Amino acid sequence: MIYSQFQQSPFQARFSGAKGWMAFAVGLAVITLTLIALPFVLLIGAISFLLLSLFGRIFLKKQLARFQQQQRSFGDQAGQDQFTQEQGNRVFSDHPFADKHPQAKPHQGRTFEHDPS
Repeated sequence: MIYSQFQQSPFQARFSGAKGWMAFAVGLAVITLTLIALPFVLLIGAISFLLLSLFGRIFLKKQLARFQQQQRSFGDQAGQDQFTQEQGNRVFSDHPFADKHPQAKPHQGRTFEHDPS
């Protein structure tokens, strides 16, 4: 008949018996191991992130000191371009946003209150 294909489910033969129980057991084992291992994976990730940030900061500080020492040694040599030296000092200084012109008047923003004077 035309509806004979709907008499049995095609999944029933595929996942029945030992195959079905084995698939169920494997899926359950994967889910269980994932839930057990997930906190440890997150803990190891957090610890490695903290260690990487700490030692990365120390490493970058050493590299910056080495770079500044090289800049100073190159600054002592004659014939270095003044613009390049100033750019290097401005970009890699300890206070890159410090005011280079202290005699300049500080910027005054708008005030939205009434100023009687």
